[in-house]
Amino acid sequence: MAQLKSNSRDNILDAAQRVAEREGAGNLTLDKVACECGLSKGGLLYNYPNKESLLKGMIDRLIDQHKRIADTEEKAMAGEPNANLRATLRAVAGHQMVDPGIYMCILTASAQNPELLEPIREAFRDSYERITAECTDPDMGLLLWAAADGILFHHILGIAPYPKTEKIKLFQKLLQLSEELT
Repeated sequence: MAQLKSNSRDNILDAAQRVAEREGAGNLTLDKVACECGLSKGGLLYNYPNKESLLKGMIDRLIDQHKRIADTEEKAMAGEPNANLRATLRAVAGHQMVDPGIYMCILTASAQNPELLEPIREAFRDSYERITAECTDPDMGLLLWAAADGILFHHILGIAPYPKTEKIKLFQKLLQLSEELT
């Protein structure tokens, strides 16, 4: 059997995300994902040989999505002050639209195997280095980035005490502050 094309692998990851959202991240199993995406378990195992590799695939895709958004935003702001910070904030704000189920899978994965978070740590180290090197006020840049992630995690964990309209206003304020940072 040939390895599935990239879009079929995405279908598997989409199915895993739906299972996690519907049944909870702790109940994500390969059998349920195979059933959800209409593959035999063997077909799933060919592409993701174990649950850990499936979770890694979900993490890698999330990082790639974030990077694509940030790169597009940064290119649009090329030459402007604090372009990387502003692009990062826009990418985080854009990720508020991502299904929280995928983040819950990542949290579950980290509890089972903290090594799975290494790609996220690496992406965060890269963002940290780029923001501190670029920003006219690195401390303020880091505070804005941390605040954006905090708002996102409020949403992910379902603990935000404020409505969605307030969350949107908070992201807009962070973006405004990043534009005023010179």
